[in-house]
Parts: sequence; structure tokens; C-alpha cells
Amino acid sequence: MTRRRNVLRVLGLSCALTVVAATAGGDMPGGGRAASEGFPAVEARIVTLVQQVVRTGGFTVDPRRGSAPTTGYAVATGRSTARVEPAAAFFDGEGPQALRTYLLDHAAALTRDPELMLGAWYDRAARRVVLSLVRIVSDRAAAVRCGRSRHQRSVYDLTARREVPTGLPMS
Repeated sequence: MTRRRNVLRVLGLSCALTVVAATAGGDMPGGGRAASEGFPAVEARIVTLVQQVVRTGGFTVDPRRGSAPTTGYAVATGRSTARVEPAAAFFDGEGPQALRTYLLDHAAALTRDPELMLGAWYDRAARRVVLSLVRIVSDRAAAVRCGRSRHQRSVYDLTARREVPTGLPMS
């Protein structure tokens, strides 16, 4: 039981540390650099990614390679790195620029930390798209705990392609 408690304590600590690491500054005012300079794989797919948000409700993508992870649980790094966009504007032509701006603003963190991913989630009920920095957590219980500690209603199971509730109420 002591070993399990220590593992859980470490998981909780790593959950807290990722928020600090994801918010540190970068090369340009605002902490970024030119998005197309650092993330050509995303730039090449940017319109497709916006369409994917409409079709499937979101995405998680490695901005360095343009590939999507297929296993684990996607957990956003927290509200301090999230950006909310009105869905109507996002889907009516402003989505690609919103993604470029978000990448620009977070380029330093994404470049510095190869574990960070770019994520988008379509909150249909609130008619908004949430852009965020995301970490992939392999253990479901740890992902749920981490998501709850970051005030997330759910985390995303990449294998089953469905949301996993954290136990927090809908806001």
C-alpha cells in the first residue's frame, strides 16, 4: 500500500509540474515564435484539423510531426494555457487563424517539451471550441485524477475514442 501511495503522490506532483512547464515564456513577446516556422506539419493540415473538430468533436496532435497519438488519455495542461473560441466564428473561416495564433503563443513550450501536444475540443452545448496544450497519460486512473485536479469534466480516451468523466459536474 505504501508503494501505491508513493506512486500516486508522484503522479499528483507531475500533474502539478506540467502546468508550470507549459506556461513558461519563449523567444518572442508572448512566449512564442512564428508558428509556421516551428510547426510545418500542422500548418500543412490546418484546414483539415478545423474540419476534424466539426466532424469528430476535436483532435490531439503532435505539432512537431503532425501525427495523432492513438493510445493513452489526453489531459489538458490547465485553464491557464487554454483558449476558448466561439464555435460559429471558428467554423466560419476563423479556425485556421485561431490555431496559428494559439501555436504562435505557445511555440516555446511546445518546442521545449516534446511531450506536449496540441488539442482542440468542441463543447457543443456551450457552442465553443477550446484549444489547449495536452499531455498523454497512459494510466486511466492517473489521467482522471490529473484531469480532475485541473478542473476538467472529462479526459479523452484515445484508444476508445470517447470522453471519460472525471466526476466533476457539467459547468
